[in-house]
Amino acid sequence: MLRGYATMQSSCEACGLELEPFRADDAPAYFTIFIVGHLIVPSMLLLEQHLQPETWVHMAIWMPLTLILTLALLPRVKGAIIGLQWALNVRN
Repeated sequence: MLRGYATMQSSCEACGLELEPFRADDAPAYFTIFIVGHLIVPSMLLLEQHLQPETWVHMAIWMPLTLILTLALLPRVKGAIIGLQWALNVRN
């Protein structure tokens, strides 16, 4: 369904379904920020409350983890949104 990192193909290679009518626009980015934020922020606060590490430890842990989670989730969330649109027969 996706060509490259997050670019949509015009049609499905397996079944030939036209994917042009399904558009995700900015929704995948919003949902990805929502998911990653709800994973990172409570974890960061728990670490701070229990261990109180130095600032550089927070930076070394949370910045790369945030980037990795965001890059890993974005195409999957986009695929999920397109799949949901297909299942609900929502077309633009």
